[in-house]
Amino acid sequence: MTVIVKYDQEGKPQYRSARGVGSTEAERARARQLDALLKKELTSLKQRLIQARLLKKNAKGNVELYWELGNVLWKVFFDSQLIDASEKHLYWLNARLHVPEELLTKDRGPNRLHLEYCFRLAGFPRGKAMRMKWGEWVYLFDRSGINREQRFDKWLEEKMQDEPDKFSRDDIRILAQTINGLLGNKETKDLLDEQLRRCYEAAWFIKENFRKKAKELPNDELKEALKVGIEKNYTKLGEVINGTQEAVAFALLVAEQITRE
Repeated sequence: MTVIVKYDQEGKPQYRSARGVGSTEAERARARQLDALLKKELTSLKQRLIQARLLKKNAKGNVELYWELGNVLWKVFFDSQLIDASEKHLYWLNARLHVPEELLTKDRGPNRLHLEYCFRLAGFPRGKAMRMKWGEWVYLFDRSGINREQRFDKWLEEKMQDEPDKFSRDDIRILAQTINGLLGNKETKDLLDEQLRRCYEAAWFIKENFRKKAKELPNDELKEALKVGIEKNYTKLGEVINGTQEAVAFALLVAEQITRE
């Protein structure tokens, strides 16, 4: 498949494909359909937000607006049947051509794309998405152990349902640091759903243990204790993954480090 990624100075569309150079006329026609649909839906979004007096020049960091943007991108991606999953990285380039300027912001890196983060945000029910600030969502999505793993989102949504009162700023910070410590250097795509879930549950229990000390220790000391605790017990993570070590027991081993502090 092919996607429009920009327009030249004469207004002619420029195409790219995940397969490389070259595309058929049928593929280019499909790309033009997608481009027109994105333009229509994103223009309609802007009009709705203006009418609701929600769109402001300084919309940076507005979770509600970013969820609305992500919701449009989500629906076009999954409902139009005009884009293939392999072209997803090009989809953001096409969408960016038509996103209202007020809702755009600079990407944080090649794998830290603003539109992709809005898209992921819209995968959560609106009410749950609004429970956290945009900076907190970004902090989560930026972590390498989370950034490349979409299955995290489903697990997190379930946790938000089951433990709604345990998502303070400190909770989120420690959870993100813990997941990164456990999975930041692992190829999580090789893990089965249940294996990955065990890792997330272990991270949650570790977060709970360390959270109790969050107000007693400076952040740098807490972070160091967490890092050391994970490193000392990292070889046992394999036992958690294969189910021979309970997540809560592994979390207690990691927490021994902070108990000594």
